[in-house]
Amino acid sequence: MSSLMMGVVWYLIGRYTRNLVDAGNGRFNLLILCWGKSHGSSIHDHSNAHCFVKVLDGQLKETLFDWPASSATNATEMNGNKPTDEHQPLRHIAVNHYKKDGVTYIDGSQLHYL
Repeated sequence: MSSLMMGVVWYLIGRYTRNLVDAGNGRFNLLILCWGKSHGSSIHDHSNAHCFVKVLDGQLKETLFDWPASSATNATEMNGNKPTDEHQPLRHIAVNHYKKDGVTYIDGSQLHYL
């Protein structure tokens, strides 16, 4: 990790940590997230917000999903509410691997797992 970020990032080895770097005047949040090798997020969306990710150190595996095929609307059209048909599987879109300095993006209508 760059020496610039070392004064900003708090990370306890073996624990997931979130570090707020900048609240962005209420328009965005700049966070540094730290995971151990076996850690990951749950499958989640970003409630109609954009999500940019840059790998500062190590590597990242991202799995992308779309809402179930039976859902007539997507997350954007439903104002952030999840589809009501919980019995349909998520639609798997892709798996991407990123190394240091790799960048990825999703909009608020998709789901991903990091």
